[in-house]
Amino acid sequence: MNHPQMAENRREPQVSPEAWWTLAVLCLFYVLSYLDRYLLTMLVDPIQKDLGIGDFEMGLVLGPAFGIALGVAALPFGWMVDRSPRRKVLFFGVAFWSFATAATGFARSTLGLGLARLGVGAGEAALGPAAASLLADKFPRRRLTTALAIFQASNKLGSATAFGVGGLLIGMLGGAALSIPLIGSVRPWQIAFFCVGTPGILAAFLVYTFSEPVRRGRKSTEPPRPGALLAFLKEHRTLMLLIYGGFTLIALCGYSLVAWVPTFVSRRYGLEPQVYGPLLSVVSIVAAGALVIKGTIVDWLYARGHKDANILFYSWIVFGSTPLAVIAFFVPGPWIFFGIYGVLLAVSIPSMLYLAASLATLAPNELRGQLTALAYALHGILGLGLGPTIVGAITDFGFQDPNKIGWSLALVCGVGMPAGAILLRFAMKPMRIAVGEVEAIEQARG
Repeated sequence: MNHPQMAENRREPQVSPEAWWTLAVLCLFYVLSYLDRYLLTMLVDPIQKDLGIGDFEMGLVLGPAFGIALGVAALPFGWMVDRSPRRKVLFFGVAFWSFATAATGFARSTLGLGLARLGVGAGEAALGPAAASLLADKFPRRRLTTALAIFQASNKLGSATAFGVGGLLIGMLGGAALSIPLIGSVRPWQIAFFCVGTPGILAAFLVYTFSEPVRRGRKSTEPPRPGALLAFLKEHRTLMLLIYGGFTLIALCGYSLVAWVPTFVSRRYGLEPQVYGPLLSVVSIVAAGALVIKGTIVDWLYARGHKDANILFYSWIVFGSTPLAVIAFFVPGPWIFFGIYGVLLAVSIPSMLYLAASLATLAPNELRGQLTALAYALHGILGLGLGPTIVGAITDFGFQDPNKIGWSLALVCGVGMPAGAILLRFAMKPMRIAVGEVEAIEQARG
């Protein structure tokens, strides 16, 4: 006798070529977003030197200036994703954050730098909710986690591009200021932002190379009623608190690592961006491949009846990799560090994949964009907003030694990662119940 889950899988539609093309375009946008986002992490020292700011102030630029803007803007973008053509939302977001990235090169003060980062964060808030909604309607459920894994893996390619191309670009530009007509004296770090921001404005037009998909699984053809999101959150409040809280805690650690690891490598091992950049690039590319493999494992578990497959799988690998996140910052040589950091990038840091896949499995179509936007809001405000700032504050006010940045990172990860994984373990039972209810409703509708 065939397993009912297997029979259901065979009835689902096949993935169309246009779905794969849509995924490819979304991946390109994600690469550009992470390039624009994390180029700054390689330029901390020259920016601090030019603008005269410390680690705590730089932490505010790396974290809250970007993260809070992303978190606040994610909610209205999620609302628009559930009600408007998603291609238009994407076009505006991509073009806006790319323009803001280029504008970062005009910063002449900490305030100007912070305002530009606000613009980058606000624009990037459109990508996550729109992509999750599009992919959930383009791909059948049995392939959704794999599609989302490929999408999330592209952020590793974006990091790789930021570290690799950024390092080479910084090396090519040298350390001397250049004089540009009508603009004046421009530092190399400012030129780097000009170079990486402008291509995204043109890339935004790629949204019109694929069609707007029909919204599948919608309860009504009418727009979601006011209060529908709050009603859903109230109905599933225990599950929502556990999964949002658990994933956000782990994301806080991940954002802290990505924001400060380039500075740690520079201070601890004395490596220049043109040296450590390509190394971090290779590590990110390897991590991207591992992320796709993990997505297929989760789909395999789901197909065999594990309705909590995403949090089941992710919580175990976070527990297993926590010791690595602590000892990484005390190893004697850079090669050992890069090896351990590669494992962390591949295994435990990409929390949004599992959260987005969980929400796509659980959420009704008319709330999918808003629930995903809420995830990005929490990741942006609490994860990205607090994580890098906490690390900078511990270094400046706790250890009072910039060379103890690794101690700060070890402390944050040693506490945050296991705490988040514990919350996810408590979320497994309500997740199984909630997904079972969703599947029962869909089967009753035929």
